[in-house]
Amino acid sequence: MRYLIVGLGFIATHIGLRLSQYKDTSSVTVTYRSLNPVKEEYVKLLKGRVDVVKADPMDEQFRKLVRDSDTVVNLVGEISGSEETLRRANVEVPTALARMSAKEGKQFIHFSGATSTGATGTNVRVEQEHCKGVSPTTTFEITKCQGERSVMNETEKEGTPLAILRPTLVYGRYAAHVQFVSMYRLAKVGLLPKLGLLMATVNADWLGDAVRSLSQKRPRRLYVYASECGTVPVSRFFQLMAESLKRRGIQLPVPLGIAKAFLPKDIRALLRYSGTSYDCQPFKEISGHSEFDPEEVSLNALFLRDLEKKGKLIPT
Repeated sequence: MRYLIVGLGFIATHIGLRLSQYKDTSSVTVTYRSLNPVKEEYVKLLKGRVDVVKADPMDEQFRKLVRDSDTVVNLVGEISGSEETLRRANVEVPTALARMSAKEGKQFIHFSGATSTGATGTNVRVEQEHCKGVSPTTTFEITKCQGERSVMNETEKEGTPLAILRPTLVYGRYAAHVQFVSMYRLAKVGLLPKLGLLMATVNADWLGDAVRSLSQKRPRRLYVYASECGTVPVSRFFQLMAESLKRRGIQLPVPLGIAKAFLPKDIRALLRYSGTSYDCQPFKEISGHSEFDPEEVSLNALFLRDLEKKGKLIPT
């Protein structure tokens, strides 16, 4: 099986490394448009196991990479920025990739987000008819939903395999997104906020196993929430990181209203999903996993500490 993963980041790194472990994987290629200090570290991690190539998915020459693959995995996306930035990353790029993949007869796996439908509650299930009756509100949510509709349309035209995964909060040992860097910095000095937040989570490694499973099953029109069962207190992330860093932490109750005041606007918008859980059975059947893995959070703290020693602790 030949995989093309579009969009270098911590999730792509986990998926690429995971896929490279399987004996039926003949090649894995991860593409990027530009590198920053953190992505340079990801390239080092992937070296020797995964091919890393600079390429623009909006360039027609990208078609050769698609043609030389069996499964195209889109990880391009943005959670914040201008409406133009969000529309390009969450709609235009996925659409172009889906169209290219469909024209070449390739399977397309699109990573969207659990918030694309705006649904909240307990054990949220996917809608019976794709993106019908959903209620996204923010520009991020709206563009994610539009991106899903668009890739669905492009692949239906050619009748090619499509799977849409909607991950919840993705964590993993190589995570360097702003929320994990913020957790690390507080845990490092022993400050462990008790926020009262409960988030649905998914291990980045489980996403890699899901991609491999989907590449074998090749569903025609699948959309599913990618989530472990239940929710995890955000405070547990602080505790696990502090323990990994051998810090004796002080737990500090922080009212949610105060926490909101210090969070970026785009992150604050996600707080309404606190306590929301998703039907985990479909993802369990695909990936074989359903449980939170605390070791990945502990290892993440050590990875971030290593980045800090190298002067590369830059939130991505």
